[in-house]
Amino acid sequence: MTRLSPSTFLLALGLALLGCGPSAVNPIQPGPAAPAPPAAPKTLTFAVPDEPGPLISTIGGSSRRVAEDIANAVHQHLANYDDTGRVHPMLASELPSTERGTWTVRPDGTMQTTYPLRRDVTWHDGTPFTAKDVVFAWAVTRDPSAGMADRVVADLISGITTPDDFTLVIEWAKTYPFANAIVEEDLGPYPVHLLESLYQTDHERFRNANYWTTQFVGLGPYRLAEWELGSHLTLQKYDRFHAGPAKIDTIVVRFLGDEATIVANLLAGTVDGVNPNGITFNEALLVKSEWEKAGTKPVGIVQTTHWRIMGTQFRVPNPREITDVRIRRGLLHALDRKAMVDHQFRGLAPLSDTFVPQEDPKWDWVKDVVTRYEYDPARAQQLLAEGGWTRGSDGALADASGRRVSIPVWSSSRRTEDELALIGDYWKQVGADVQQIILTSAQNNDREYQANFPAFFTDQASIIFRNLMNKTYSGNCPTAATRWIGGNGGCYSNPAVDRAVDALTIATQQGDQQRLYRELVKLQTEELPILPLYFLVRMSLFRDGVTGVKGDTNPRTGLMWNVAEWDVR
Repeated sequence: MTRLSPSTFLLALGLALLGCGPSAVNPIQPGPAAPAPPAAPKTLTFAVPDEPGPLISTIGGSSRRVAEDIANAVHQHLANYDDTGRVHPMLASELPSTERGTWTVRPDGTMQTTYPLRRDVTWHDGTPFTAKDVVFAWAVTRDPSAGMADRVVADLISGITTPDDFTLVIEWAKTYPFANAIVEEDLGPYPVHLLESLYQTDHERFRNANYWTTQFVGLGPYRLAEWELGSHLTLQKYDRFHAGPAKIDTIVVRFLGDEATIVANLLAGTVDGVNPNGITFNEALLVKSEWEKAGTKPVGIVQTTHWRIMGTQFRVPNPREITDVRIRRGLLHALDRKAMVDHQFRGLAPLSDTFVPQEDPKWDWVKDVVTRYEYDPARAQQLLAEGGWTRGSDGALADASGRRVSIPVWSSSRRTEDELALIGDYWKQVGADVQQIILTSAQNNDREYQANFPAFFTDQASIIFRNLMNKTYSGNCPTAATRWIGGNGGCYSNPAVDRAVDALTIATQQGDQQRLYRELVKLQTEELPILPLYFLVRMSLFRDGVTGVKGDTNPRTGLMWNVAEWDVR
């Protein structure tokens, strides 16, 4: 008889028991997994300095720099730019293209573009978006009695037809190189179902309707949920947004009134971020530094926003010698612009010899034709002497008649006091007497007074094509006939510049655009109708844990162009 060891016996007994029919012992099965707790709603609090008025800029009367950011969250256009300058379709399903035959330029300069529209877009009240909403906005914008502003694109369009509810065929009265990138408000869209009846019955009530502010209904990834006047507004993600719901559930936009209050709230942690116009660049650097000292990794996106320049008076110059290009070149050589940037922006603002920033793809087109003006006091003195300003034994510059050279430099803002002081110091070093004048509020509101500045006026232009071109185009000279409105404040006039600008405004082929940009840059940097200083920079600033923010678009349309991609932890 075979004897079983105790361990073998126990193993055999266990196997037998497991196989004993109905009375067998069943192994324990795991129960259903407990449901995961719902994720906590995500909220981001965003600071702005002012309360916006209308969220659509063509209505006018708003704090536009604030409204542009918010509008990008709650509304969309046919297209938009990204932070690298590429244009993308938004409400359009694709953009017009000469290759596909949806963008045609005729021999007489007229054009036709076809925009197919997305079929899955709804207004925030659930009503489908259609081509009729775009046609309605265009008709309103072009109507002089409606009192809309900024009709640059709308006035170029001679007609729009809609073969169906999701196709726009746009007829252009003249060639427009940005016809595939309509990012302006000129074509809205506006909701026909909410506004058409009011527009047809009472234009004044239409312009002042609460729709444009506290009852806004748009097409963006967020809908306006609440607007407490004087305090804040609340945006809730729109679950039916065509690209999918946004990652952040709620965005609270607080109106904090001034920069010091915004800085205090950022440091206290009661707001998560601020747009580039909310605080100065140096204040943003301060907050970022304090956050980093606390061991966090904030998001700080530095971007070029404006071209900082000095306009020259050509109509009524005093001193008259500033119309001599040798004088202007000498004065520019006398400025240590790198030291100015180091002092004001800790060296982070790029210098400028022309209106094209070096991060712009067009810089490669023009960089070899740029005339540069390095800081060179000796060269400055030589050029000034060639222009008739010589330095006497007392070190002071005098003109040909022996009169002391005095140069008035005007500015419209006290924020430029440091800049004015630096310009004055450098020009005094070459012997000029410099008058630094900051205009009063009343003087700033008097356009005729401003247009008659005597010598130089510090100014800036946003990095947008038409704003940059306005600065030297003779047709933009402010006069009594234009009610003293015009971007070419000093009334510089050069037929070659005008021809290049006119040609560039209708050039649709990249080869033509490149040639014309080169002509303009060459003329501008050789003739110096305006003295280039540097490019202004701003910072979009958010606390550690905010992701997806890429900064403003290029050209600028607003910080929240990709807000659906933002996230927060």
